[in-house]
Amino acid sequence: VLKADDIDMMIIGRGTPGFSGADLANLVNIAALKAAMDGAKAVSMADLEYAKDKIMMGSERKSAVISDESRRLTAFHEGGHALVAIHTDGALPVHKATIVPRGMSLGMVAQLPDKDETSVSRKQMLARLDVCMGGHVAEEIIFGENEVTSGASSNLQQATTLARAMVTKYGMSKQVGLVAHNYDDNGKSMSTETRLLIEEEVKEFLERSYNNAKTILTTHSKEHHALASALLEHETLSGSQIKVLLAQVNSQQPQKQQQEVVVPQSTSQSNPIPPSTPSAAASAAAAAAAVAIVAAKTQGIAPVGS
Repeated sequence: VLKADDIDMMIIGRGTPGFSGADLANLVNIAALKAAMDGAKAVSMADLEYAKDKIMMGSERKSAVISDESRRLTAFHEGGHALVAIHTDGALPVHKATIVPRGMSLGMVAQLPDKDETSVSRKQMLARLDVCMGGHVAEEIIFGENEVTSGASSNLQQATTLARAMVTKYGMSKQVGLVAHNYDDNGKSMSTETRLLIEEEVKEFLERSYNNAKTILTTHSKEHHALASALLEHETLSGSQIKVLLAQVNSQQPQKQQQEVVVPQSTSQSNPIPPSTPSAAASAAAAAAAVAIVAAKTQGIAPVGS
């Protein structure tokens, strides 16, 4: 199979943990078929990504009828996951974000480690909890608490499973202590009090992650809206494209602040001095007219991202 110059086998390797030789051969075959259908002479990185997504998440549901409101909600949901991952210390780098429906999912955010990992730290686990909460919080902030959908159910399930493992398996709870508990034995190995304490700790982990995600999405609201708009336009964004987009949003904000600071200075310097002669009166009238024009222009300036 001929391969294009843009193929990075390390990225494919990090994105296919647990794949056997037969699984990888199937991935290459699907990618080759995709390239042949597109009329390409070689298999590109995009073809391999398509094949990986098809194997792991199912085929694209091109015939699915999805309303504009549902697409918008999915864009903000996935944008919330991506943005929390970018601004959370310990989170894996964002590989790509998409709102293309596959299988039972309407979209996803893929994260890949920079290097091989043999274990996961407490900081990384807490970051995963924050990222899981990003979609739910995004829906709540943008559409309101009553408009939060069932699309975040799998995220809550993943977060709850991880938080419970941190408490019962990894000894990462100060209240429960450095103890391993078999939580699924119907209470045979622990008392009712211990079980209640575990549930309280799990709830505290999840509430902390919810608050962290809410702080991030509230602080970076402009980035969130820009990312969601880009997903609605392009449907799929790579990690590098997301970084470029956020850099452009952040570079526009200082320019906007500079303009808002300069305009009042020019206005204050144009305050007229009470005239004592006819020529001075004419100058004062001209200055007053200039002030009115500047003020009108100032009120017409719209904030970035509105």
